[in-house]
Amino acid sequence: MARPVQLAPGSLALVLCRLQAPEAAAGAEEPGGRAVFRAFRRANARCFWNSRLARAASRLAFQGWLPRGVLLVHAPPASLQVLRDAWGRRALRPPRGFRIRAVGDVFPVQMNPIAQSQFIPLAEVLCCAVSDMNAAQIVVTQESLLEHLMKHYPGHRVWHLIIQSFWMD
Repeated sequence: MARPVQLAPGSLALVLCRLQAPEAAAGAEEPGGRAVFRAFRRANARCFWNSRLARAASRLAFQGWLPRGVLLVHAPPASLQVLRDAWGRRALRPPRGFRIRAVGDVFPVQMNPIAQSQFIPLAEVLCCAVSDMNAAQIVVTQESLLEHLMKHYPGHRVWHLIIQSFWMD
C-alpha cells in the first residue's frame, strides 16, 4: 500500500467576502482564485512601512481557491507567522473588492493514494484508442491503431501481435 501524502502543510486559509452585493456586480465576472491571490499579495506587498509584512507577502504561494471565497496560501513558517501577527493587529490588507472575515491555520490534509493494477484491460485500451482516434477524425486502420497504441501506451512491444490476432480482414 502506498504511503499517505500530506496535502497543504504549512498553509493559511483566508475567508473572504465580496464588498458589493452579487446583484450590483451582475455585469462583472467573478474573479478567479489566482487573481484574488495576486490582489491579496499585491495589497500587502505595498505596505512599505511594514517591511516584514511586505517581505512575507512576497514569499506567498497560491495553494488553492475554494467556493464561497476561501483562499489557501502557502509560505515558509516565519512568513506565515508574520501574516498571523498582522491579522491579529488588524494590519492584514484584503484584496481589492473583498473583506477578510477570518484567517486560520490549515491542518495538513492527508490523502491515501489508491493502488492501481499494472495491467489495463485490453478491451478498455482498444475502445479508448478507437474513441480518441474517432474524436481526432483519424481513420482507424490496423496500421493507424497500432501507431496510436505504441504512442499512447509505450512499453508494450506486443501491440502488433495483439492487433493482428484481433483484426479481421
